[in-house]
Amino acid sequence: KALKERLDEIFQEVDEAIENGSNFLVLSDRDSNYTWGPIPSLLLTSAVQHHLLRRHTRTQISMVVEAGDVREIHHVALLIAYGAAAVNPYLAFESVEDLSRKGYLNVDAETAVKNLTNALSTGVLKIMAKMGVSTIMSYRGAQLFEAVGLSDEVTDLCFTGVASRIQGARFVDIENEQKLLAAEAWSNRKPIQ
Repeated sequence: KALKERLDEIFQEVDEAIENGSNFLVLSDRDSNYTWGPIPSLLLTSAVQHHLLRRHTRTQISMVVEAGDVREIHHVALLIAYGAAAVNPYLAFESVEDLSRKGYLNVDAETAVKNLTNALSTGVLKIMAKMGVSTIMSYRGAQLFEAVGLSDEVTDLCFTGVASRIQGARFVDIENEQKLLAAEAWSNRKPIQ
């Protein structure tokens, strides 16, 4: 219930931002903590994308996604395919910097981040090429993927028009999984008050 309610609040915040003249939107989970867990970045991005399409305001704003759950090329490819104009995988960047500083990588931290950026960018271009898409403008928001294991409740709101032949997770299931992940992530730390 909390996940669905928060999405509705975000939709209102986005509408207000557009009404106040904003043309740039950053969807970020950087401020999540023990009490306020993050919404999965793909779910949030696609939900906002479809909300804007339903309101006929999508062309008025550009979306950037700043997400800690982006670790792989496919994650970036999905976010762009569901509406993101740019993706900042900040936690992946911080992770390779840390690996470099601790000596696990044979390059300095700055080079490690550049290498990750190049790998993600090149990987997305390869995915696009295999799908026969030649420009990022054609790829962004194209929803060229099928949903697997999501209920109609979730796909109707967040992935409108996307095929989901195998039913599965509802909002409450996604919320419970996020709670388990947050409990594990914060188990060795003191909660931020």
